[in-house]
Amino acid sequence: MNPSTLWYTRCPVPTAFGVAVERGFLDAELARDGIVARSLASSTDNQVRQSHFHHSQPNSFRHGGNGPPLVTRSRGGRVRLIGLSWNDSIKPMLVMPDSGIASVRELAGRKVSLPIRAGDSIDFWKASSLRGTELALAREGMTMDDVAMTPVSTNRTFMDGATASTARTATLWGAQCMLGHQREEAFALVRGEVDALYSQGAIAAVVMGFTGAVAIADAASSPDLAGRVNNDAPLALTVSEDLLAEQPELVARCLAAVLRAAAWAAANEREAKRVIAADTGLPEELVDAAFPQEVHRQLEVDLRPEWVEALRVQHDHLLRHGFLAAPIDFDRFVDHGPLRRAREILAGEAAVSQ
Repeated sequence: MNPSTLWYTRCPVPTAFGVAVERGFLDAELARDGIVARSLASSTDNQVRQSHFHHSQPNSFRHGGNGPPLVTRSRGGRVRLIGLSWNDSIKPMLVMPDSGIASVRELAGRKVSLPIRAGDSIDFWKASSLRGTELALAREGMTMDDVAMTPVSTNRTFMDGATASTARTATLWGAQCMLGHQREEAFALVRGEVDALYSQGAIAAVVMGFTGAVAIADAASSPDLAGRVNNDAPLALTVSEDLLAEQPELVARCLAAVLRAAAWAAANEREAKRVIAADTGLPEELVDAAFPQEVHRQLEVDLRPEWVEALRVQHDHLLRHGFLAAPIDFDRFVDHGPLRRAREILAGEAAVSQ
């Protein structure tokens, strides 16, 4: 028997899932069975909302940063990976323009921000900053030992920045969340308490616009895929393991709706970027500053081997720094079945329409 409600959440990043929600692709698919799709944001229950990080809500999908699902899986969480997507958002190391620092090499002996969210059980931003800083230093033949990693702590939790909206399709993470995401780090940078910080995507566009900070490096320019890996690359599309086991065809149909949304976005740049702006909490004019100009064509969901290997790179980073409770068996975590079936569904539709 099909569930009466499917839950979902998406991170403030460009995703075809977000497009599928905003443009009605997901609702149209589920309406055939009388199933209602609801964002976690539509619940006032904090435990339901926390499923964004822990994937604990039954019958749910998540599309966004890869860190939380990897951590959850390592802790025994019943979550499966059914797709990946990739866009090369900006990933800069930022300094103030009057700092006298013009290159990563000049960070030697300087203070680099290490953000810490003490109240969160999955501190994905700490992991992201460690990864971004390591990559920037490694490209110059440096290591973390060459800089002074300086803790910038806050008792604010990620959920403290979640939207107050309980609309059925609302995203948890609106403009207010994005504007405040690196608040403490930005203050520390402006005050000179740190000399540099790592940022990425929409968050970076906000910090640079508000503080005037400038980039001395950007991992998005790395010629190697592994050199661009972080929490937001690749993005992970995951599903409740029990839902996948009990309703594989329903999961595949939802994934087909996401693939339809990706194709629509590729052909409708302006409208797609409006959805991306809303989902990332950005003014529309900053979408091209935070993401590639072709970002509307970078929403494809796939499980191509090089993306799965990139996720392994992120897995190893998280394991090395103690974020994972145990190594993950990728053969049991990744399920190619729903994507194969979703493509069969779309191919069948295309054949009928010809």
